[in-house]
Amino acid sequence: MSRDAKALSLWDTLRFQLHVSVPAFLLGVVVPNRWFLSRLACWNAARLAHRFVRKLRVKYRSNLLWLWFPTRRTLLVLAPATIDAVLASGDNAPDPALKKRAISRFAPGALVMSGDAAQGRRRAFNTSALDLGRLHRDAETFARIAAGEVRRMLDARTDALRWSDFESLGKRVSHQIILGAGSIDDMLAADLARMLRRANLLLRDETSFHGFRMRVGASLRRHEGAPPAPCLLDIAARALTDGSASPSTCVTSQVAFWFFVLKDAVELHVPRTLALIAAHPDVQAKVRSEIRDAGELAAPAIDRLRYLEACVTEQLRLWTPVPMLLRRAVRRCLVGGEMVEAGQQFLIHAGFYHRDRRVFGRVAHAFAPGDAAAGALPPVYVFSAHGRSCAGRSLVTFVLKSALATMLARCRFELVRPAIEPGRIPYLYDHFDVELRPVPDALTSARDA
Repeated sequence: MSRDAKALSLWDTLRFQLHVSVPAFLLGVVVPNRWFLSRLACWNAARLAHRFVRKLRVKYRSNLLWLWFPTRRTLLVLAPATIDAVLASGDNAPDPALKKRAISRFAPGALVMSGDAAQGRRRAFNTSALDLGRLHRDAETFARIAAGEVRRMLDARTDALRWSDFESLGKRVSHQIILGAGSIDDMLAADLARMLRRANLLLRDETSFHGFRMRVGASLRRHEGAPPAPCLLDIAARALTDGSASPSTCVTSQVAFWFFVLKDAVELHVPRTLALIAAHPDVQAKVRSEIRDAGELAAPAIDRLRYLEACVTEQLRLWTPVPMLLRRAVRRCLVGGEMVEAGQQFLIHAGFYHRDRRVFGRVAHAFAPGDAAAGALPPVYVFSAHGRSCAGRSLVTFVLKSALATMLARCRFELVRPAIEPGRIPYLYDHFDVELRPVPDALTSARDA
């Protein structure tokens, strides 16, 4: 062991499980657990966990700490430069046993947990289908889908928007982007929901698993040889037809993960971003001004909404959706001066890093889209980073901006609950209890049509 790395005592290891590992499992390994989120938010459990990690760093005077997470020898990495080096390195893979067990319950072979020889082919397929790093080829259609569903949601409500409204929005938007405009499969959605609930327990619902895959397979076959259609499933079907996707690409698993990520992103990050914007009147005024100045909300205009994008990024930083990034060493390697053996794990607590005052200073616990838009903040790892970053991050960001821009073009919003105090953003936010009151205030009559 290097002089810089320290091993936690048995007592501190047990306390780490109590403060960090157990709450993380209770909150949901795959999807948020409603009952536990409500209670852990009330108890401020995440704040206690962050404070405990800070105390460990001070006590051991190190940014490299050996511990057990949950049952494997793991190196907790806290220094920003070392975090970036680990995420950039090819000496580790995103397929530790715990992560692989959870994701494989509904999407075996998904890119996010691939560490075998097929990983390159799966990444190439996802990067191409999702148009990583650029405006998606079908962005105009996707923007119309998001805008249409937002208008539908707002027209159906005369009072505050609640979680059920955003949950429905997530399903309807994600299904149409994947299956095609107007296509919503309630049976597929029910199968996915059952699989995700069981995956939180590291179990598989076999009936839903096989039913889901059969429905996805049938949809793929319907697109093979059919006229082109602006949706992700059409792109996937054509990759199978032209041979750019092979059996090892596990296309059905990639599509299953798209359903999960897109629905989760919309239903979770739209209300949470909107809650932060509504709690900061100056931000709401500025972002609505940006939307007004953008003119017609066509895809290129939405893509250029940088301040709105910064609002989304700041929400992801403050309430990091995947707060702990786990990696497995594939070979013996040196990390921050510490030798790590093949098979051992790295733990990067992105949620802790994103709130670390040593890194983010005065804005660590504040909503700071102005700083984010100006590029004045350190790197964030909400989509991981480098060669293994989320292949869908460009598309997800665009869809979120499309939905939010349509909402904010049509209304300003008042946050009813849970309350947010500017400058002291809570570590956890119970989005299941959210209420947002739309106040009709169209920026232009044309957009309200």
